[in-house]
Amino acid sequence: MKKIEIEEGRGYTLPEVIDFVKQTLDRVSEKSTQDPLRYSSVDVYWLLHDMLRYVNRNVPGEFILLQTEKDTYRVTYAAEDSAKQRSNNKLKAEINRTAKYLEELTGRKPSWGEKE
Repeated sequence: MKKIEIEEGRGYTLPEVIDFVKQTLDRVSEKSTQDPLRYSSVDVYWLLHDMLRYVNRNVPGEFILLQTEKDTYRVTYAAEDSAKQRSNNKLKAEINRTAKYLEELTGRKPSWGEKE
């Protein structure tokens, strides 16, 4: 296995980081052939989910672990524009939920709430 040299203060491209991750996982896999520990499907799902969450904070667009059918997943990619649109839709829904709550409390709908 070649050395993984991470120099302080240097930036790395995504392909370089992926290579480091692959090297690390290959090494773990190589040394784990006798390991009796078993991982549940939930463990594997959350490992992949958390890894993609970290990746999504650092790359444009969004990678999603999408369930295609029971027990079957696929990693999909949404361009940055669609991720922003989804985020905007969530924000708009939250604003409208807040406006509805304020209307229930006060009897008046705020001017910034969505018009019906």
